[in-house]
Amino acid sequence: MQLRHRPRGGIQARQAIDGRRAADAAVQPLRRVVTINVTAQSPLPAQRVLEAARDFSARRADVWPNVRKRHITVHDRGESFADVTEGTWVVGLFWERNHYDWSQPGTVKATVIDSSIFEAGSTWELRATARDAGSQVQMIVHRGFRRGPKGRIASAVHHTVGRWVWRSFLRHALSVIQKQTDLPRVGLATDESVTYGPFTGASEPVSGKASRPNSDRVAS
Repeated sequence: MQLRHRPRGGIQARQAIDGRRAADAAVQPLRRVVTINVTAQSPLPAQRVLEAARDFSARRADVWPNVRKRHITVHDRGESFADVTEGTWVVGLFWERNHYDWSQPGTVKATVIDSSIFEAGSTWELRATARDAGSQVQMIVHRGFRRGPKGRIASAVHHTVGRWVWRSFLRHALSVIQKQTDLPRVGLATDESVTYGPFTGASEPVSGKASRPNSDRVAS
């Protein structure tokens, strides 16, 4: 009988493969997409809400609490689109460069081109429709997360308290827009949902080359 000898490195090779598989499994949850859907009723006209969503002046930082004035850069803008980098300071600078599109009536949609935290193709969308004496406003956040410390932090936040965070962002935004529009403040009814799944990116491709900011300030 002929004996077959396994190569000495067989066990080590299998251990290395198992180690890589374990590492991939540990990283995989970070690449899951989270979809958060938040809805609120507002006395604001739908058009006023949409205008605020595509306003990239200094007022933007007042309306949206996850944006800072010093970290807003408009790279390009047309009648129905804008290429904008926005950021805020969390644990270091969290930034994202988005292609905004409002060519479809009743909606403003941002698709991530590049980011320090989100996967390219992640989206943020705001929809506003006339309802009763005001409007119904819906915010849909579809996020995949980059590998690394910042991506891990963003993933943990979105998968645990993300629904509460985005609901508070929407309530804050509508409250500030109301004040800017000189409307009396009223209570805002909200509803929200959150789902999880594998990250596949956006269905609509976005062209454009992103420029990464330095650690202190977003640069065009």
